[in-house]
Amino acid sequence: MKVSYSWLSDFLDIKGIDPKDLVDKLTMSGLEVEELVIKEKVDNVVFGKVLEKVKHPDADKLSICKVYDGLETYQVICGAANVDSGQIVPFARIGAKLPVGLKIKKAKIRGIESYGMICSASELGLEDKSDGIMVLNVSEEKLGENVSEYLGLEDVILDISITPNRADCLSIYGIAREISALFNLPLKNKTYSLTEVDENAADYKKVEVKDKDKCPIYLGRIIKDVKIQESPVWMQNRLRSVGVRPINNVVDITNYVLFEYGQPLHTFDMSKLKGNVIIRTAKPGEKIITLDGKERELKDYMLVIADEEKVIAVAGIMGGEHSGICDKTKDVFLECAYFKPESIRVTARRLGMQTDSSYRFERGIDKGNVFNMVDYAACLLQEYADGKVLKGVLSNDYDKVKPVKVTFSLSKVNKLLGTDIKTEEAKDILERLQFKVYSHSNNDYEVEVPTHRVDIERWVDIAEEIARVYGYDKIDTTIPEIKADSKQAPLFLKIQKEVRESLKTLGFYEAINFSFMNDDYLAKFDEKEKFVYLKNPLSEDMNALRTYVFPGLITNIVGNLRQGFVHGRFFEFANVFVKTSEDKLPEQKLHLALSITSEFWPLSWLVKDAVEPFYYLKGIVENIFLNYKLKYSFERSDKRFLHPGKSAYLICNGKRVGFMGELHPDIIEYLDVDKNIFIAEIFFDEIVKLIESNKIKYKKFSVFPSVTKDLSVVVDKDVFVYDMIKSIEKMSNLIDAVILYDVYKGDKIGNEKISITFRIFFSSIERTLTDEETNNLLEKIISDLREKFGAELR
Repeated sequence: MKVSYSWLSDFLDIKGIDPKDLVDKLTMSGLEVEELVIKEKVDNVVFGKVLEKVKHPDADKLSICKVYDGLETYQVICGAANVDSGQIVPFARIGAKLPVGLKIKKAKIRGIESYGMICSASELGLEDKSDGIMVLNVSEEKLGENVSEYLGLEDVILDISITPNRADCLSIYGIAREISALFNLPLKNKTYSLTEVDENAADYKKVEVKDKDKCPIYLGRIIKDVKIQESPVWMQNRLRSVGVRPINNVVDITNYVLFEYGQPLHTFDMSKLKGNVIIRTAKPGEKIITLDGKERELKDYMLVIADEEKVIAVAGIMGGEHSGICDKTKDVFLECAYFKPESIRVTARRLGMQTDSSYRFERGIDKGNVFNMVDYAACLLQEYADGKVLKGVLSNDYDKVKPVKVTFSLSKVNKLLGTDIKTEEAKDILERLQFKVYSHSNNDYEVEVPTHRVDIERWVDIAEEIARVYGYDKIDTTIPEIKADSKQAPLFLKIQKEVRESLKTLGFYEAINFSFMNDDYLAKFDEKEKFVYLKNPLSEDMNALRTYVFPGLITNIVGNLRQGFVHGRFFEFANVFVKTSEDKLPEQKLHLALSITSEFWPLSWLVKDAVEPFYYLKGIVENIFLNYKLKYSFERSDKRFLHPGKSAYLICNGKRVGFMGELHPDIIEYLDVDKNIFIAEIFFDEIVKLIESNKIKYKKFSVFPSVTKDLSVVVDKDVFVYDMIKSIEKMSNLIDAVILYDVYKGDKIGNEKISITFRIFFSSIERTLTDEETNNLLEKIISDLREKFGAELR
């Protein structure tokens, strides 16, 4: 929000306040000033008259002009298409330094000398971009005078960051109110005189509000016989100072009221309206071409302004192209309303539109000031567009605006703030902020909140207001009291912290992603029936809550790959949200996701290329389970987004607690990357439950030497080794462990066969085993493998 010192001076006497002091005070009160621009007087830029214009002999787009400054005539080369003889223009003489940093010197352009420059608004720092030079509507008596004051070049501009809760500060008057309270300065109010003609507005139009919930107040005035022309220069200067480009007097007046008082307005060309003005929700499939020239398809929950044939505006956001003000407009319908913030917010997001009007409506405007603003705007149209204001305000049957009342205890406020503010001082602060303070009971007070403060609802809000104006710098800094008998952190937080630190030591980076995702992207990994859709998404790419965490990590990996960072290892702890039914809240669970690339290890001369990413990631998962003494195993996964031969479900204590694997080649192709990506997702809530209920039992170990035997068998290559290992382990209590030791494929055993070598460890808790015992067991194992898996001894 840009604020001009000269505009503020309409409401406050701030001449004695140093701009830097004002910046500090506003920032400390919660209104951060992002930029302070001090515009100083521009010397040697004067009013000049173009006496003559001829075409440059060597350039089609250049003109040779004779410019008279009241004393001398100068030859000037000008490239603007709109320059013409007889115009009075801002003329920069040699030696002038323009606000944009350009210093004017004598120049030779295409062989002809130029002694100065005819300026555009952008060259004078008034606009970002201009189509041509400025043409000034002044008398010749001003020739030779400096243009600084006339064009408002001397000013101080504050660019203030307004937080979403402070909608009352989205105007010049709102900032003036704040400065008045902070510096204890009297606030001036503008007066205006509106004269109505004898014709009744109700004879021409009526206002019908069909959705009073979304539009509690709708006011309209009819102004006839307006003259479309340029706004007065002082109004143009003020609009430019806050970043708005002047258009014509009618449009400029609505913008002027918007920025001065924070009240959005809209004007319609009466000749283009058919019948009465109707405020309703859109019909399914209804469309409108808005003022920006784009066709918008409307939804049935969107509030619109319509006549009896068509939609003429998206309420509170933007008018329609076919009902807007043009050079031929004679009669104007002026709209001034209060729209429900939630309605405007949803519509603006859905249509991808944010305008100065919607920005204010969706944060909440001053409902009590709507009635003044319709008359103020009509008065300006009467004065600067020569309009005739018809008698009466057209309106709906609105409810009277009642101020909010809040009760607070000063002792409670002081306890919260750590202050000792006295009653009179607190009362003075609140009254400076235009609150009305009444005694209530005991030491409690009742405050009537002004209608422009839509953010004040509770006593703590009152405490914040007192603290802001009192001064945060006056409140002593104290160390919070920490009790020695603080409770131990819950188990899931303790485990989460331990796992997080463990993963970091293993070279993983922690990621923090939004909980929102695009539903089409998320549908690559889960069913849409499980999705929880947002009614008011930040964007169309964030319209659903995630049901898995790993898709966000995949996005991180892909982003890094496209920047050339191929050695990615990421993890993320986050909640997932799964829809269960229409009438119940979605399930919310904590998951841990991990993701690595096929070149997960950092580049080093020590690293061997033979490291298999799948087994590396499997080892990371196993490490987590082993740390908490969980019995785990792996089962073949059927997840459609995982590689069918390189994926597994994670099983703990007989329960499925996650999955892992390489992304399916189709997903890699969809992502358009040239590296394989491996993911794991652990249902962390389930893991914590298992750890809580896990009863660790220690058993006696053997003190006798173990016996090791290797067994090599040939099986069909589609046999699962995991099943073979489990079968061997069940053969006898004397089998301590079975390890897959070696794998061989080759022509010697056939293309459809595979040779597998197991290392089997035998031991007894009671004695040293004999060769006869272990050989007998080995024979039984071979027989069992032959029977169950078709294995042949190699």
